[in-house]
Amino acid sequence: MDLELSGKVAIVTGASRGIGRAIAETLSGEGMHLALVARSGDQLEALASSLQTPALVLAVDLREPGVPAQIVAATVARFGRLDLLVNNAGATKRGDFLELSDDDWSDGYALKFYGAMRCSRAAWPHLH
Repeated sequence: MDLELSGKVAIVTGASRGIGRAIAETLSGEGMHLALVARSGDQLEALASSLQTPALVLAVDLREPGVPAQIVAATVARFGRLDLLVNNAGATKRGDFLELSDDDWSDGYALKFYGAMRCSRAAWPHLH
């Protein structure tokens, strides 16, 4: 299927495995250049080497407030543009609802909510 994405640029968070990896592989198959984001650099490097298009590997922690702006800046510096942001990061602690601590919940929000919100804010001025 040709989605007319060839030569366009995407950031994919949570790209090291699972749904994020599948999204990255699909977008690369459509010709997109990618910024691959996750905490696990080795898995990102392995993915990048298997893709059909250029990829920038960014092994970072989206829970850190300044990281999303750094991701966007590095992506635009490398590829000259940004067309798509996929907020997919989300590996957080699992457990019984009643047994997870407030710190566990805060950690989950730091990654899933704040990470996605900060990435969206940083990417917004560059999206076409």
